Amino acid sequence: MNFNAITLEVGLLALAVISLGWNLTVGHGRKGTGRGECVIGVAGLLVLLVLSFRLETGIQFSQALVQDGFALFVKQILLVAGLLTVLATWSYAGRRGWAHRTGEFLVLLYFAMIGGMALVSAQEFLTLFVAFELLSLPLYSLAAIEKTRPESSEGALKIYLFGSVSSAALLLGLGMLFAATGTTFWNEAAELTAFGPLINLGLLLLLVGFGFKVAMFPFYMWVPDTYQAAPTPLVAFLSVAPKAAGIAALFRLYFELFQVHVAQVTTWVAVLAALTMIVGNLLALPQTNLKRLLAYSGVAQIGYVLLALAAGTGFAAGMALFFFTAYLFSNIGAFLCVAAVECAGEEPTLHGVRNLIRRSPLLAALFLVFLLSLGGIPFALGFWGKMYVFLAAGQAGMWGLVFLGALLAVVALYYYLNVARWMFIVPDDGPRIEIPGALLVALLICGLLVIGGGLVPRLFVDPALRAVAGF
Repeated sequence: MNFNAITLEVGLLALAVISLGWNLTVGHGRKGTGRGECVIGVAGLLVLLVLSFRLETGIQFSQALVQDGFALFVKQILLVAGLLTVLATWSYAGRRGWAHRTGEFLVLLYFAMIGGMALVSAQEFLTLFVAFELLSLPLYSLAAIEKTRPESSEGALKIYLFGSVSSAALLLGLGMLFAATGTTFWNEAAELTAFGPLINLGLLLLLVGFGFKVAMFPFYMWVPDTYQAAPTPLVAFLSVAPKAAGIAALFRLYFELFQVHVAQVTTWVAVLAALTMIVGNLLALPQTNLKRLLAYSGVAQIGYVLLALAAGTGFAAGMALFFFTAYLFSNIGAFLCVAAVECAGEEPTLHGVRNLIRRSPLLAALFLVFLLSLGGIPFALGFWGKMYVFLAAGQAGMWGLVFLGALLAVVALYYYLNVARWMFIVPDDGPRIEIPGALLVALLICGLLVIGGGLVPRLFVDPALRAVAGF
């Protein structure tokens, strides 16, 4: 066993234990501010993020768990998402009245990150399932962290029920693959063609299981209600990290296990990509609640990533990683703008951001940058993410899907620019909005990287391509 392959997972476990110890001693009680836990979290995640760039790749902890460039890149996405979430929670929890629960919130968040990291490194069916569950279970509790809000329990119940179905489907699919191959290890499951129907059903159930996790059509139903009910910093993490881990696991399965079933997988994923893009964009059009709007927008964005999965090339896998990098900063930034509005006592609706350019010019400018990036406007980071995914799909001959995606990207501009209209044009005499300090830091990080990455996209494209060189 090479323990260097699980350095980040062990580091997160240590961070969780330290945070829990602090919470049970120094920060214990209903009068706790949560600042100590947040300071420990920011420092610890920064150390792990810096350390991740110095870790060795191409190594195995065991036959079931590997750390290659692909896994390490996704782990870095998870670390950045966690870091931004902790920064936002620092301010948000105090303003929303649950600062005394910050410690347990962060501990559960770290365990979810450990599950996501194990998921992208797994090369064995049971390890994959355990990692899937470790990623999922803490999120069910986190969704209900604001106990005083009646809608929190409803949102948590929905993600739990749909998550349970996804776990059952995944486990059943893995069981069928084991029945067909006689092994749970991927490198031993070489002759997958011997039991065609059983393999195909197992593959389909795997797509169903991961479909709930990444919120693809038709498994997205839990997303808008859970996003609306859960704390916004958690929603920012939930909208990126589990999806990145789930899509990365699908790419690993595709390249390392299911190459002999390219035709079936490509057809299924292409259909799902088209339907996910269509449904997500159309359902976002009438939304007035910003969290629901961004929820349906996230469903549509997953459709674009599925284009890369349907293409099934190494270049497409690299561009999917790049897309998630752009989506990380753009989408988390947008949700953190909503969090800043909530911290000021406003509802997360179009009316809540009315005339935001007068009430908080910096917040309005940052929100506009994130919306334009999500909409794919040149030259924001999100524009390059979409363009490179379209290029990868086009190289695979999927020009019909590329045209559909480009058309729907134009449709998406309507609901993004409608938010901008409320921020810049709709008049109102609402009070000024002050951005809390830690939340402002997180917003500025996202804003600078969206703008800088849009001007120099190769800053993220080249590392993404190097990460998939093994594929």
